[in-house]
Amino acid sequence: MDTEYLNRLAHQLRIDKTPACRRAINRILEDMKKRCENGEYRTPMDAESAFRKFVDDERSCQKAKAV
Repeated sequence: MDTEYLNRLAHQLRIDKTPACRRAINRILEDMKKRCENGEYRTPMDAESAFRKFVDDERSCQKAKAV
């Protein structure tokens, strides 16, 4: 499976993020590429959805909650 779409998604997700979050996105991107190459996802949409979830769940990418 071609993973260029993951590069484009990662670029979009990095916009307006902290440096720590951008580094996490780079790390998640490399992991996602390996997962796609291993056939873990049936479609690009499945992989994109998982990528977004991993980024959303990443602690360094979560917004600080007001107290």
